[in-house]
Amino acid sequence: MTHTKFGRCGLALLSVLFPTLALADSAQGLWRTEPTDQGYLEVSIAPCQGGALCGTILRARDQAGREQPYPHTGRQMIWAMMPEGEGQWRDGRIWDPRNDRTFNSRMETRGDTLVVSGCVMGICQRQQWQRVN
Repeated sequence: MTHTKFGRCGLALLSVLFPTLALADSAQGLWRTEPTDQGYLEVSIAPCQGGALCGTILRARDQAGREQPYPHTGRQMIWAMMPEGEGQWRDGRIWDPRNDRTFNSRMETRGDTLVVSGCVMGICQRQQWQRVN
């Protein structure tokens, strides 16, 4: 019994000391989208209703990393991503601000990379986002 208590305490301590280990397969956190000529977005992904994950545009940055004014700051970009298995989410929706279209979406974590894909009417897009924290 002492061994079990120590094991749980040890795991809790490790997750505090090394939070990236605790988040290894989690999509929760702050992510940087793939850059474009204008720069990139930072999207905060967090739990929302019914055990799903949702993502909100936190800010936009230019290619040098400077924060830029952006009309969609604070707008929800990802919603209703349901867990499918370790490091995978499905049945969600993602909004693409470049063309104002919403896609059926999936996500998968691969270390500090989040692969986000979406399809509408057979047209699919895919991006690899990088974890900011």
